Amino acid sequence: MAVSVCVASSDSQRARFLQNIDSPGKGTRQGGNLTSREVLKKRRLAANARERRRMTGLNEAFDRLREVVPALTGDQKLSKFETLQMAQTYINALLDLLH
Repeated sequence: MAVSVCVASSDSQRARFLQNIDSPGKGTRQGGNLTSREVLKKRRLAANARERRRMTGLNEAFDRLREVVPALTGDQKLSKFETLQMAQTYINALLDLLH
């Protein structure tokens, strides 16, 4: 078991030291104002927002593809996999018509 000894000269140094003990590897960066935890949280929020935008765009593209690909059933929405399968079948059928 490791024992930590605090020999900090100021309250702020002591607070940083105690914070580092509570969360190893997530202390303050040298010369930075934000703690690593705050930076990581901001990065995670930004990454989550980018992923939401990416998935929204992908889902909208699948919706547009579903509109142009003929479906066997009009009542039920095709899954993404089924949509891709139907698009492939439809494209091959159109190619056969051209040849």
